[in-house]
Amino acid sequence: MSSLSAAPAPKMPVPVVTRLPGASATGVAASVRVADVPLVFTGPVYGLEGGTELRAQAERGLAALAQILARHGSGQSGVVRLTAYLARESDVAAARAVVAATFRETPVAFSHYCTPLEKSGALIAWEAVAYSGLQGDAVVVDADAARTPAGARLFISGQAEKGTEVASAVRLTMAGLHRSLAHLGLNKADVVQIKAFVRPMGDHEAARREIAASFEGGPVPPVVIHEWVSELYTEIEMVVSARRLPPQSEPITYAWLPWLNKSNRYCNVTTVAAGTPLIFIGAIDGGDSGDARAQMKVIFERLGSALFDAGSSYRNLAKATYVLADPATRSILGDIRGVYFDPTRPPAASALNVRGTGIAGRAAWVDMIAVPGR
Repeated sequence: MSSLSAAPAPKMPVPVVTRLPGASATGVAASVRVADVPLVFTGPVYGLEGGTELRAQAERGLAALAQILARHGSGQSGVVRLTAYLARESDVAAARAVVAATFRETPVAFSHYCTPLEKSGALIAWEAVAYSGLQGDAVVVDADAARTPAGARLFISGQAEKGTEVASAVRLTMAGLHRSLAHLGLNKADVVQIKAFVRPMGDHEAARREIAASFEGGPVPPVVIHEWVSELYTEIEMVVSARRLPPQSEPITYAWLPWLNKSNRYCNVTTVAAGTPLIFIGAIDGGDSGDARAQMKVIFERLGSALFDAGSSYRNLAKATYVLADPATRSILGDIRGVYFDPTRPPAASALNVRGTGIAGRAAWVDMIAVPGR
């Protein structure tokens, strides 16, 4: 396997990161808690030089990821969340084996998506969040990643505008997101990462082009694009540095944008205050617990346990992603969120219908970002 030792994580005050468990044969943590320090968010990282086999591409991609993180004062042991994007559902087990071999001593919050990829011949792409030892006062963007300084952070739920095809839908949706930033007192230079869910995935170049154009010649933050199944052409979400906003007294606040429909199942924007740790929880599925309804019940029970063990609760959720492979799960998700969520404090969220989870019989999975608190 390619060595990543050339990019060690910087020395940081302890405890910067708390991983539960502290080591894992699977390389996957139940949760990873990271203090309010600079964070690096990457775009998709490929390992096509590794050849045509999944393992070789995965290992080469992680080596490339280590080099990107090194430029931002981080490295392999600084990764707190890792996501794999897989072109073939049959490769999930192989990807997880690479994660197990690489992150045994520093397990990560891990999720995977099965989706066509942007690069021809690619079987896997990685995306990561890692902590950094480099300080600063502004978002720093390069071709592969963005580093956000310590301080307040903001998560914007997926927004979607109708268009006649992918390009127009992305253009309109990005305009709406930039309007949201202006309303919140922020601007394009504060954006740290963009995730766009599109259909058909074959129009990814048009989506990427429209996203870049919306920044009007300024730096474009890392963009992750993957497939979803929907009547709409796109939904797009953002991570934003809110360092420039006035301090807030609460560790996390929840807001709804006045021109969007208000829901008690999700909010449009969550703002995590300066000094507040983030808790990353990777994909949680319902195991072999039965039909879609039974699986969703197990997912939320497992999520509650992970939150409790990490020092959090359902009242302290920042950002949720729901991946739904069974059409029945969307209505079930709506019902169960009404049981578990405080309607005045629901997380920012995106709910994505997909063709498959890559694990036989799994109807859905959920991952989460939370903050400490009961």
